[in-house]
Amino acid sequence: MNPIKPTLAVSGSFVVVALALILGGCSSDDSSDVPSAAGSELPSSPANDQALPGRIAFTSERDGNREIYVTEPDGTQTRLTDDPADDSQPSWSPDGSQILFSSDRDGDFDLYVMNADGGEVTAVTDTSSGEGFPAWSPDGTQIAFVADTPGNPELYVMNADGTDPRRLTRSPAADLAPDWSPDGTLIAFDRDESGTNFEIFVVGIDGGGLTRLTDTPVSDQSPVWSPDGSRIAFFSDRDGSFDVFTMGPDGSDVIAVTTDPADDVAPAWSADGTSLAFVSTRDGNEEIYRMAADGTAPTRVTNDPADDSDPDVALAP
Repeated sequence: MNPIKPTLAVSGSFVVVALALILGGCSSDDSSDVPSAAGSELPSSPANDQALPGRIAFTSERDGNREIYVTEPDGTQTRLTDDPADDSQPSWSPDGSQILFSSDRDGDFDLYVMNADGGEVTAVTDTSSGEGFPAWSPDGTQIAFVADTPGNPELYVMNADGTDPRRLTRSPAADLAPDWSPDGTLIAFDRDESGTNFEIFVVGIDGGGLTRLTDTPVSDQSPVWSPDGSRIAFFSDRDGSFDVFTMGPDGSDVIAVTTDPADDVAPAWSADGTSLAFVSTRDGNEEIYRMAADGTAPTRVTNDPADDSDPDVALAP
C-alpha cells in the first residue's frame, strides 16, 4: 500500500499542509516482527449502546465539503461549522470549552478557534502563508502548529491568542502533526524523510533536543501521547496495511494495537487513557471507530457514505 501522505494544497504562493488520508495502491512487502496487543483478528463491530469515552470532534465530507462535527458520549452527532470553505483538523482545548481548527474560509489556510458548540469563531492566525495541524498545550496557554517557511512545512509554537510565533524545526523535510507531551516539555511529530518514508521525532518546546524515535523503511505517522505520558500511539504500514501501534516515549517496546487488513490510522487517546479513537476503512470508507487501548472491542462511531476523519477526543467533559 502507498503510504498515507499529507495533501499539499496550493493557496497563492504557499503550499498549505492539510491532513487528508490518501488510501490505496498496492501491498507493501515490508514487515517486522511486532507483537500484537489484541491478537491476529479484530472484529469490525457495529455501533452499540455503550457510551463513548468522551466527546469526539472530527472532520466529515457528508454535507458536500469538509466541515467539523462532534459526537457526544451518547452517540449524538452535531455539525459545528457551516462554511463553503474547507474546515478540518479539530483540536480540543484542555478544558473542553473550545476547538481549534484549520480553514481556508478567508482565502489562505489559517487557524481559528470556536466554542465547543460551534459559536464565536475567531481567527487565531491571519497570514498569506497558511497554517495547519493545530494542537493545544496541556495548560492551554500555547498552540503548536505547522506553517510554510517558505515552501516547506515546519513546526511552530505560539501563544494561544496567536501572538509570539516561534519556529521549532529547520529541516528540508516536511515536519507535520505535532502533539504535546502531557508535561508540556516535548512535542512529538512526524517528518517526511523522502516523500514516502515518514518517521517520528520529538523536540523540546525551545527547539532543542531533537530526537528520532522510529527508523523503519516504511511510514510511521501521527504520534499522540497517552494522558499519562507512558505511551505514544501512531500509525504505520510496517506490517503491510496501515495499523495503529503504540510505543514507549523513547521509541522502544512497539506494540501493534490493530491488525486488520483494512487501514487503521489517526489514533486519538481518551482522557483516561483506556481507549483510542481512530479512522478505519474496514467498512468500505473512512469512518471513526473507538477501541480499548489494547485493541479489543473495536466499535464504529460514525456511519456515513462520506469520509469521516481527523478524530480528537475531548480531555474534559
